[in-house]
Parts: sequence; C-alpha cells; structure tokens
Amino acid sequence: MYFDSHIHTDGLGFSELKKLNDAGVTKVCSPSFYPVRPNYPQTMIDVFRKLTEFEVDRCKLAGIEMYPAVGIHPRCIPPNFELVLEYLESRDWIAFGEIGLEDLTETEMDVLERQLRIAMEKDIPCVIHTPRKNKRDATKATLRILEKINFPEDLAVIDHTNFDNLDLVIKSGYWIGLTVQPGKLSVNEVVRIVRENGVERFMLNSDAGYKDMQFTSVPDAARELEKAIGIEGRKIYYENASKFFRV
Repeated sequence: MYFDSHIHTDGLGFSELKKLNDAGVTKVCSPSFYPVRPNYPQTMIDVFRKLTEFEVDRCKLAGIEMYPAVGIHPRCIPPNFELVLEYLESRDWIAFGEIGLEDLTETEMDVLERQLRIAMEKDIPCVIHTPRKNKRDATKATLRILEKINFPEDLAVIDHTNFDNLDLVIKSGYWIGLTVQPGKLSVNEVVRIVRENGVERFMLNSDAGYKDMQFTSVPDAARELEKAIGIEGRKIYYENASKFFRV
C-alpha cells in the first residue's frame, strides 16, 4: 500500500484513478489548485467544494481514500481574496494546501502568512509549495514567515524539496515532501537523498494531475526504496504521510 502525499486527483480521469489504485496507491492527499488565475474569489470556494463534496467520493469509487487539502495556491490568488480566507476560517478542514510562494510578491507573502495563522489557530496540517524557479530564495522567504509566527514543525511539509533547498528544509525541522517527476526528482535522486539523510520527516508524492503525468511515480520510487533500504522505506511512502495528515 502506498500514500501519495500530493496528487491532483481532479486533474486525472477515472480510468487513471483506477490504474493508480491497481498500482497499489490506497491513500492520497489532493490539494486544491485552479489551472488559471481566478477572476472571482467564489471560484476558489467552489474548487474547495468540488474537492470535499465530489472528488472524495469519486476517488472512493476507484478504491482510493482521498484527503482533500484546501487553500490559495500562489498562482491562484483571486481579487478580494479576503472572502476566501473568511471561508477557510469558518469551517473545519483536514489540511491546507497547496499554499506557498511563487514569485515572492508582497501579496503572495501576505496570503501565505494569513493562511498559516488560520492553520495554526485551528491545528491544521499544511502542504507548502516551493516553485521550480527561485526555489532556494522562495524557501528562505517561506521559512522566515514560518519562523516569524512560530509555526509548529509538525504542521508543515515543505513540498517539492530538491537539492536546491534540501539543506534549508532539513535544518528547519519541518516535514519534507519529495516529488518524483521529470524536472523535480528522479527515483535515483530520491534513493540518494534517503540514503544520505535517513527516513524520518520525508514523504513521497507525484504532484500528478495537470501537467505532471507520471501518476504512478510513488509506487515506482517505493519499489526502488525497498531494494535500497528495505522495510524502512515504508515510512517514506506510507507511514510518515499517515502521521502528518493524521489518517
């Protein structure tokens, strides 16, 4: 059994969800994302509703337990985003995500901090995005915000971590998301990271769904981890994510 800690199930067809389950993936976290910048705050609210009211059941039909994460991705900040923040604050959620920084604008940093404060108040785990470009600078800025508000280590996973920012995230004490996709991390790179740093605080994901389409990359990496480090690999491809999301 495998746990994909970050996959956009709403970007996959039902036949792909079935293939994902056939490959051994039984649990996933599906963070909210909208493929174009929304013109209205209500668009993001409906994205959250779709994930929590429809997508969970669609995944269940494919044999997958899906845990939705809601939040404003830095590329999805709508006008009047305060309405979305009010909606997030008014309800209970399994997780926030994916939230984070992309271009390091003041608006992005404001939206991230305000979501983190809500999460901290409501004790909600957060999936935090780091971009492909400027990853190290974005990670430093993210960690500064987390430090500023004394955000608990157990409530954040810094996702899409690679060799550009790995040292920063390990030093921070937060959970570490390893994304297995072309242009992010290869299976061999994941094995190298784990061999050099151990199995604690790491979790695997594919980030598949919209453009990244190797949706069975978690099982692929898990098998290689088992060859390399044995049963301890289960922590990275299942147990750590279960602990983080409390499921």
